[in-house]
Amino acid sequence: MTRFSFCGASEDRLMKKLFSSYNVKVRPARSPEERVVVRIGMTLSLFNMKDEEMNTIVIMNLEWNDYRLSWNPKDYGGIDVLRIPSGKVWLPDIVHVQAYSNGRVTLTPPALYKCSCGVKVTYFPFDWQNCTMVFRSYTYDSSEVDLQHGLDKRGNEIREIVYDTGFKSGEWHIRHKVSRKNVREDLYEDITFCLIIERKPMYYVFNIILPCILITIIAIFNFYLPPDAGEKMGLSINVLLTLTVFLLLLANKVPETSLGVPIIVNYLMFTMILVTFSVILSVVVLNLHHRSPNTHQMPLWVHKIFIHMLPPYLGMLRPKEETPLFLEKPAKKENTQAISRVADEYFIRKPNNTNFLFPKHHRYQPDGPCTDLRKFIDGPSHYLTLPPDLKAAVEAVTYIAEQLQAEKDYEALKEDWQYVAMVVDRLFLWIFVIFTTLGTLGIFADASFNATPTDPFP
Repeated sequence: MTRFSFCGASEDRLMKKLFSSYNVKVRPARSPEERVVVRIGMTLSLFNMKDEEMNTIVIMNLEWNDYRLSWNPKDYGGIDVLRIPSGKVWLPDIVHVQAYSNGRVTLTPPALYKCSCGVKVTYFPFDWQNCTMVFRSYTYDSSEVDLQHGLDKRGNEIREIVYDTGFKSGEWHIRHKVSRKNVREDLYEDITFCLIIERKPMYYVFNIILPCILITIIAIFNFYLPPDAGEKMGLSINVLLTLTVFLLLLANKVPETSLGVPIIVNYLMFTMILVTFSVILSVVVLNLHHRSPNTHQMPLWVHKIFIHMLPPYLGMLRPKEETPLFLEKPAKKENTQAISRVADEYFIRKPNNTNFLFPKHHRYQPDGPCTDLRKFIDGPSHYLTLPPDLKAAVEAVTYIAEQLQAEKDYEALKEDWQYVAMVVDRLFLWIFVIFTTLGTLGIFADASFNATPTDPFP
């Protein structure tokens, strides 16, 4: 107890001695020509950037010599350090200070600094930002106060921002944290701390970019669905709505500025435009698929390009049509009645429009063996008269053949339109794949040119 009382009395006596005639407004210089050396250092504890403002929690390390605060420790019970409120001592207008027996004064105030940074969002989230903090005295010029870098324990100058214990940032990676002393023409000095930070894009890659790529792949497979599938239009519209939701969610993550459009927004808009075109192209494909000879007549150039020319280049091969069956004259027994022979000949020779009884071979393949049969029928022959009942039966069979052939022609033309729709759908598929691949690579390859500068002070 006696020892503590003695220390308290010595400290009280020392405080009275130091501040009996101390003036906080007077610069601690023995002569007007003497410069007060102030060393400045910075320790970074935490920083957060939002929009165009960066909030930093730092500890400023200021140190200078005040000859009025020097004493002999032996005269005051071995006291070599005093903790003095900052309001009682001269401050370099830049909290408690520490005064040492040799006159050295240190000021390490924790502070929250807000600095405005011109955020460049063009390459967001693959961007980097340059936030610079300048410290200077607005009261004294360089002839009165000499600003210098802080010193470490070995007495070497610290020309960078020091990390505080436990400092870690999950959003930013610090590339440069250097400091530099600047002397201006107006004799004012400053210490500039340059903080160049690079964004860590992992969060945006896995939560926004990768889902968008997967959605785009789904949009590509939309063209692989058969045109008559009812889910074709529904899938396209659902993909478009999903991208719209992603764009709304991204609006809260992107800095609000009109100086540039972020690269991730460009990619979303590019994907949305492609999906919008996929909806439009799906409508075109469905329109072609549901056409029929009753509503549309296929132009010759459409038949030539989309049925004969494009399919081989698109990896499509139309199944070959089955070889039409040829009507053959049945074998007759020697004892067949004469009326049967007459009916057989009439059945083959009588109708004027033989195309319905003999299929159009030139539609799918060159003329077959039926040519000889036609020549035989069209050759010299004599006409025989059939009974009325047999004649009516032959006319009925002819009518049925005509209807069957007309229905077959109708289905063939309808299948041609459906095949054209398939070819157009496959063509759109390859166009969509090419544009999506080139656009994605082009947009994100541009971000590789946004490299962090090697020299923070160009």
